[in-house]
Amino acid sequence: MNETATLDKAWNDLLRTFDRRELKRTLKDAYRRTGKKIASIAKMSVQAGGINDAGKLSRGVRVRVYPRGGGFMITVKPHGKQGFIKTRRGVEKPVLMWAEEGTKSRQTRGGKNGYLIKTDEGYRWVGKNRGKMPAYHFLKEAETQGAAIVEQEVGKEIEDATVRRAQKLGWL
Repeated sequence: MNETATLDKAWNDLLRTFDRRELKRTLKDAYRRTGKKIASIAKMSVQAGGINDAGKLSRGVRVRVYPRGGGFMITVKPHGKQGFIKTRRGVEKPVLMWAEEGTKSRQTRGGKNGYLIKTDEGYRWVGKNRGKMPAYHFLKEAETQGAAIVEQEVGKEIEDATVRRAQKLGWL
């Protein structure tokens, strides 16, 4: 038998010794490590995006590994306490999520604080314009560079995670 066939046989034997739970943990560990590399690109994109307080906002970029070990995604949506920014008044807001997608133009409810506009039916009260947030699209750069990183890194990370898990269990 040549050397590659021996290595393949040893590798397959090692993978067979893992039960389903250990194999899933190994895959999730590899996905988490690969996702961190792509998330670092997204964090640099947030910091270079020109938004105020970008260093604090970049902590809201996170990796989500799917629970059954089927992959991962990079997201800016808040989860638990992560992804929220505390305002001057102490209220927590998902600013990074708004900055990624942008917001539509908003107005107050009208009434005494608004102003009158003329329409076809007559006059009506309109609220004051509170503006909108432009879309910064931080994740676009991570998405374009991420495919190449996944192709290069996932296989290597799965091998490394498998060896680490086997060493931890005392099999190597």
